[in-house]
Amino acid sequence: MLLRYTTVLTLASASLQPPGLLLVLAAIGWLAEVLGWRYFGRVLILLALGILYFFSTAVGARLLLLPLEDRYPPLVQPVGGGETPGAIVVLGGGEVMQSPESTQETANARTLVRLMTAAQLAKQTGLPIIPSGGAPRLGVPPEAVTMEHILRQDLGVQSAIWPETQSYNTAANAADSAALLARHNIHQVYLVTSALHMPRAVVWFRHAGLNVIAAPTDYRLDRVSGLRLDSWLPRAIYLEISSEASHEYLGLFWLWIQEQGIGGGH
Repeated sequence: MLLRYTTVLTLASASLQPPGLLLVLAAIGWLAEVLGWRYFGRVLILLALGILYFFSTAVGARLLLLPLEDRYPPLVQPVGGGETPGAIVVLGGGEVMQSPESTQETANARTLVRLMTAAQLAKQTGLPIIPSGGAPRLGVPPEAVTMEHILRQDLGVQSAIWPETQSYNTAANAADSAALLARHNIHQVYLVTSALHMPRAVVWFRHAGLNVIAAPTDYRLDRVSGLRLDSWLPRAIYLEISSEASHEYLGLFWLWIQEQGIGGGH
């Protein structure tokens, strides 16, 4: 049942963000033209192509990305005083499965950057780390187990590690991590995830009853150089960033629906 639910969510998400949404829009336009609504159909096709081009440029990617990444400032140094958290929660961002260079699952670049930030924070504070992430598919270890191995073997973390191995999305990351932390009487944490993912993650963790200090990482775009002529040239990397940002906006919209009581569950 859970597998079916997550599959439906994945398909729905792919259809509602670029490039899936634009392919759907273009297909509707083609169908409209076949049915004789030529003007309407051509408008939809041109609209899909125009949006595809814009989201494939640095200009379009920045427009979507920066409001998400700038929501929470970088954590320059650990907090002190009465606000000190009791643990560090780091969210999984995906794995590379059956890599030719490894006999086991390994973290993708996004997860590795998050783990590096969590490891540095743990070495500064001595706090325990909760790597959060369930099994990406049936028959393989949970992502949190892979993350624990990297923290210990590759990043040299000496503090306690409590893997959270059941979650399958951000809402479950928050609920399952909160349940684990409650057993240790911890209610305030550092939260480590990608900067564009942080706004949605913070809301879910606060809904789960945790006080959160954001430690964003994995920034996607160069902040040094401004817009140039080549900022208008389409590139696949910018479409990927636009798609990820769109996914976050969809997630925030779905969260708003949950808060309004329109939908049920997580």
